[in-house]
Amino acid sequence: MYERILLPTDGSEGSRRAIDHAVAIADETGASIHALYVVDTSEYKTLDGPVVDSIEARGRKALKVVEEVGARADVDVETALRRGIPHAEILAAARSLDVDGIVMGTNGRTGLDRVLLGSVAERVVREAKVPVTTVRAIETAPAVDSPEEAIDRATAALDETGDGQAEPLEEPYRGTSSWIVPMRAGSGEFRVHVDAETGKTRVAGTGD
Repeated sequence: MYERILLPTDGSEGSRRAIDHAVAIADETGASIHALYVVDTSEYKTLDGPVVDSIEARGRKALKVVEEVGARADVDVETALRRGIPHAEILAAARSLDVDGIVMGTNGRTGLDRVLLGSVAERVVREAKVPVTTVRAIETAPAVDSPEEAIDRATAALDETGDGQAEPLEEPYRGTSSWIVPMRAGSGEFRVHVDAETGKTRVAGTGD
């Protein structure tokens, strides 16, 4: 059971998919998310102040995306921006926050502000003392690219649970790489997370 999830992010496509994956897990388990952006200090020898300021601004923007996606699913999100060596800061945060798991993308950008390069993810997977889930960006066309298709997938997922006739409560809204579909089935209300790329679903009760 998850109570606290660490979510390193850098705003890349892999990170965006990791956000949706972490939010879906948190929504299902009641966990909170601790989002982390690391500004790589190994680049400071060649970067001037304005460039570093720009990187930090991008980091705050990436963290804001996590907050927004979490808010849509009523998931508690805390954010932090750190300076340091990415893998070391991620591992240190996991220890200090006593998280139950780490969710991270594997294809961060390779420019000056890189955070989640493949080597970083590999070191975190190898050295972390808690389970690490890596999420890779998919470059194929999305399997679910309309609200109607998202509702169809959500309805099918709830039909399989046997909770009764399923129907949407409101229009689905799009996360960074998945749909969140508010649904009612029987006497219960649910949020169904539908992965836009794969069509896979995850059902979370609202607690109402």
